[in-house]
Amino acid sequence: MSAEDDGYKIDSSPGGDDVDPALDLVRTMSMSTDKDILKQLRDAMNPKQKQQTFVMLVQAGMGVIAVGILLAVVIVGYISLIRLSGAVGTMADQTAQLKQITQETSAEMAKLVDNLAPVAVMPDFKQSLGNMNDQVDLLTNTLCASPLFAAQCPADLRGALG
Repeated sequence: MSAEDDGYKIDSSPGGDDVDPALDLVRTMSMSTDKDILKQLRDAMNPKQKQQTFVMLVQAGMGVIAVGILLAVVIVGYISLIRLSGAVGTMADQTAQLKQITQETSAEMAKLVDNLAPVAVMPDFKQSLGNMNDQVDLLTNTLCASPLFAAQCPADLRGALG
Protein backbone atom coordinates (compact mmCIF):
# COMPACT_ATOMS: atom_id res chain seq x y z
CA MET A 1 0.00 0.00 0.00
CA SER A 2 1.11 3.60 -0.46
CA ALA A 3 0.42 6.71 1.58
CA GLU A 4 1.05 10.42 1.10
CA ASP A 5 3.35 12.18 3.61
CA ASP A 6 4.20 15.89 3.04
CA GLY A 7 4.47 15.51 -0.71
CA TYR A 8 6.58 12.36 -0.68
CA LYS A 9 5.17 9.05 -1.73
CA ILE A 10 5.99 6.37 0.78
CA ASP A 11 5.87 2.80 -0.43
CA SER A 12 5.65 -0.20 1.82
CA SER A 13 8.60 -2.48 1.72
CA PRO A 14 8.28 -6.25 1.87
CA GLY A 15 9.00 -6.11 5.59
CA GLY A 16 6.07 -3.78 6.13
CA ASP A 17 8.20 -0.72 7.11
CA ASP A 18 7.65 2.67 5.39
CA VAL A 19 10.68 3.71 3.25
CA ASP A 20 11.31 7.14 1.70
CA PRO A 21 12.83 6.36 -1.74
CA ALA A 22 14.56 9.77 -2.00
CA LEU A 23 16.52 9.25 1.21
CA ASP A 24 16.53 5.47 1.27
CA LEU A 25 15.80 5.70 4.99
CA VAL A 26 13.41 3.65 7.07
CA ARG A 27 11.00 5.54 9.25
CA THR A 28 9.92 3.78 12.36
CA MET A 29 7.98 4.97 15.36
CA SER A 30 8.46 8.69 14.72
CA MET A 31 5.98 11.49 15.10
CA SER A 32 8.35 14.01 13.46
CA THR A 33 7.75 15.42 10.03
CA ASP A 34 10.15 14.89 7.18
CA LYS A 35 11.56 18.42 7.67
CA ASP A 36 12.30 17.76 11.32
CA ILE A 37 13.96 14.48 10.49
CA LEU A 38 16.08 16.17 7.80
CA LYS A 39 17.12 18.90 10.27
CA GLN A 40 18.05 16.31 12.86
CA LEU A 41 19.96 14.34 10.24
CA ARG A 42 21.77 17.49 9.06
CA ASP A 43 22.67 18.45 12.62
CA ALA A 44 23.89 14.92 13.33
CA MET A 45 26.01 14.82 10.15
CA ASN A 46 27.46 18.33 10.55
CA PRO A 47 27.13 19.59 14.11
CA LYS A 48 29.14 22.82 13.45
CA GLN A 49 27.10 23.95 10.47
CA LYS A 50 25.89 27.12 12.20
CA GLN A 51 29.46 28.12 13.02
CA GLN A 52 30.56 27.32 9.47
CA THR A 53 27.66 29.31 8.07
CA PHE A 54 28.62 32.25 10.28
CA VAL A 55 32.26 31.99 9.13
CA MET A 56 31.11 31.86 5.49
CA LEU A 57 28.96 34.95 6.02
CA VAL A 58 31.89 36.78 7.62
CA GLN A 59 34.13 35.73 4.72
CA ALA A 60 31.51 36.88 2.22
CA GLY A 61 31.24 40.20 4.05
CA MET A 62 35.02 40.59 4.02
CA GLY A 63 34.99 39.81 0.30
CA VAL A 64 32.37 42.48 -0.31
CA ILE A 65 34.40 44.97 1.75
CA ALA A 66 37.56 44.06 -0.22
CA VAL A 67 35.71 44.56 -3.51
CA GLY A 68 34.45 47.92 -2.22
CA ILE A 69 37.97 48.97 -1.28
CA LEU A 70 39.31 47.90 -4.67
CA LEU A 71 36.49 49.80 -6.35
CA ALA A 72 37.39 52.90 -4.33
CA VAL A 73 41.06 52.52 -5.34
CA VAL A 74 40.04 52.22 -9.00
CA ILE A 75 37.83 55.31 -8.74
CA VAL A 76 40.58 57.35 -7.07
CA GLY A 77 43.06 56.14 -9.71
CA TYR A 78 40.69 57.10 -12.51
CA ILE A 79 40.14 60.56 -11.04
CA SER A 80 43.91 60.97 -10.70
CA LEU A 81 44.37 59.96 -14.33
CA ILE A 82 41.77 62.50 -15.43
CA ARG A 83 43.56 65.23 -13.45
CA LEU A 84 46.91 64.12 -14.83
CA SER A 85 45.51 64.21 -18.35
CA GLY A 86 44.38 67.80 -17.81
CA ALA A 87 47.77 68.73 -16.35
CA VAL A 88 49.58 67.13 -19.29
CA GLY A 89 47.36 69.06 -21.71
CA THR A 90 48.14 72.32 -19.92
CA MET A 91 51.84 71.46 -19.91
CA ALA A 92 51.72 70.71 -23.65
CA ASP A 93 50.13 74.13 -24.29
CA GLN A 94 52.76 75.86 -22.17
CA THR A 95 55.53 73.95 -23.93
CA ALA A 96 54.17 75.03 -27.32
CA GLN A 97 54.09 78.66 -26.13
CA LEU A 98 57.63 78.34 -24.77
CA LYS A 99 58.78 76.92 -28.11
CA GLN A 100 57.22 79.84 -29.95
CA ILE A 101 58.84 82.34 -27.56
CA THR A 102 62.21 80.58 -27.98
CA GLN A 103 61.93 80.72 -31.78
CA GLU A 104 61.03 84.41 -31.67
CA THR A 105 63.96 85.09 -29.31
CA SER A 106 66.28 83.16 -31.63
CA ALA A 107 65.14 85.26 -34.60
CA GLU A 108 65.68 88.48 -32.63
CA MET A 109 69.12 87.28 -31.50
CA ALA A 110 70.05 86.58 -35.13
CA LYS A 111 69.01 90.13 -36.03
CA LEU A 112 71.07 91.49 -33.11
CA VAL A 113 74.13 89.52 -34.24
CA ASP A 114 73.69 90.95 -37.75
CA ASN A 115 73.33 94.48 -36.37
CA LEU A 116 76.40 94.08 -34.15
CA ALA A 117 78.60 92.71 -36.95
CA PRO A 118 80.41 96.06 -37.37
CA VAL A 119 81.29 96.01 -33.65
CA ALA A 120 83.23 92.79 -34.24
CA VAL A 121 85.97 94.83 -35.93
CA MET A 122 86.34 97.14 -32.90
CA PRO A 123 89.30 95.27 -31.33
CA ASP A 124 91.17 95.39 -34.67
CA PHE A 125 90.19 99.04 -35.08
CA LYS A 126 91.45 99.86 -31.56
CA GLN A 127 94.74 98.10 -32.26
CA SER A 128 95.05 99.94 -35.56
CA LEU A 129 94.45 103.30 -33.81
CA GLY A 130 97.05 102.38 -31.16
CA ASN A 131 99.57 101.54 -33.89
CA MET A 132 98.78 104.81 -35.65
CA ASN A 133 99.30 106.75 -32.44
CA ASP A 134 102.63 105.04 -31.84
CA GLN A 135 103.74 105.75 -35.40
CA VAL A 136 102.63 109.41 -35.27
CA ASP A 137 104.52 109.78 -31.97
CA LEU A 138 107.61 108.22 -33.54
CA LEU A 139 107.26 110.52 -36.59
CA THR A 140 106.82 113.56 -34.36
CA ASN A 141 109.90 112.65 -32.33
CA THR A 142 111.89 112.05 -35.51
CA LEU A 143 110.81 115.34 -37.07
CA CYS A 144 111.42 117.28 -33.91
CA ALA A 145 114.88 115.78 -33.61
CA SER A 146 115.69 116.95 -37.13
CA PRO A 147 117.35 120.44 -37.41
CA LEU A 148 115.10 121.23 -40.32
CA PHE A 149 111.82 121.00 -38.36
CA ALA A 150 113.08 121.56 -34.78
CA ALA A 151 111.99 125.21 -34.76
CA GLN A 152 108.34 124.15 -35.15
CA CYS A 153 108.42 121.66 -32.18
CA PRO A 154 107.98 122.40 -28.47
CA ALA A 155 111.23 122.94 -26.56
CA ASP A 156 111.10 119.68 -24.62
CA LEU A 157 110.88 117.67 -27.89
CA ARG A 158 113.74 119.44 -29.71
CA GLY A 159 116.82 117.50 -30.27
CA ALA A 160 120.34 118.32 -29.06
CA LEU A 161 120.85 120.89 -31.82
CA GLY A 162 117.56 122.72 -31.36
